[in-house]
Amino acid sequence: MTSPTTVEISALFGVLESDRPGGPGVVRRRLPSVAALDVFAEVRFPEEEWALVIASMESLRDRDLVLANGLTCSVQHGNVEIVAQPNTDRGVFSALLADLLGHLANTAAAPAAGVTRRITTWQRMLGRGLGQVLAPEERAGLFGELLVLRDLVIPAAPGKAVSAWSGPRGGAKDFLWGDWGLEAKTTASRQRYPRCRIHGEDQLATGSLETLLLAHQTLRSDSTGTSLPDLIDELRGHCGLADQLTELEDALLEAGWVEAHRRHYEHERWVLDGRRFYRVGENFPRIVDSMLPSGVSGVSYNLELRLCGPFQVDEATVRDLLGDAKSRLGDGQLVRE
Repeated sequence: MTSPTTVEISALFGVLESDRPGGPGVVRRRLPSVAALDVFAEVRFPEEEWALVIASMESLRDRDLVLANGLTCSVQHGNVEIVAQPNTDRGVFSALLADLLGHLANTAAAPAAGVTRRITTWQRMLGRGLGQVLAPEERAGLFGELLVLRDLVIPAAPGKAVSAWSGPRGGAKDFLWGDWGLEAKTTASRQRYPRCRIHGEDQLATGSLETLLLAHQTLRSDSTGTSLPDLIDELRGHCGLADQLTELEDALLEAGWVEAHRRHYEHERWVLDGRRFYRVGENFPRIVDSMLPSGVSGVSYNLELRLCGPFQVDEATVRDLLGDAKSRLGDGQLVRE
């Protein structure tokens, strides 16, 4: 049996709310879609809390997590409980439950432990202000990072490509591997003189990196192009990521991809209209920490790429740089932020 969708979960809780008892109490419904564990949807009165309860005999570490305002998770004696207060965004709660139930249905060994790890990933994602349907700029940014992952990072770092994708974990650079870093900027607008937004004084700081590259990509809307769900499905089936699928799913979630929102992205299709690379070095126009007065941080600014021509490198050179890093480092040395 397939796992319930976000719409079905929201409708179920609406039905449970309509069965309000005369006084304090709980209206509960067992979810038959998950066979390995006893899983219940509950509405609690008079608080009007929505809850998902997973009954398990697994040995889990007791903990209490705050996922978002009014949205909490408790793990006690092997049982997992996710509770949404009335002021919680019920759409986010339903998307969370749809994701967790799908995760449970596809986890054969220690499913309760697996779902608690997934909840922790949700906590990090929600902590970054994500969880809703991605805004157009966010969708283009994620699409662009996945293009770079597919076209450049997987060939350069086989077996470690997803680990090199540090952006979803809050890294200052989108990709870090060994002593090189790569920052991807993607726009769906066609400016004659393109520019990109740099977020923070660390984003273009080289630090101990041997090579830092800035990739600027332009997308063009085209009905024959690729949608964000298409690209994600392609990466899920990529032979170079066969041993990294769990890590890929967690990274996608932290980047704001919620499978339950898939239908919102299916009709938006892009083709890569242009891709330019710049090697960031000592004289590259940028703001770094050493330039800022004491007490100033978190600076964001526009970078005019038309002034960065002297630093531009072609894609063949980029592949040589990444390939050279691979030959120096092998597959084992990764830098994480």
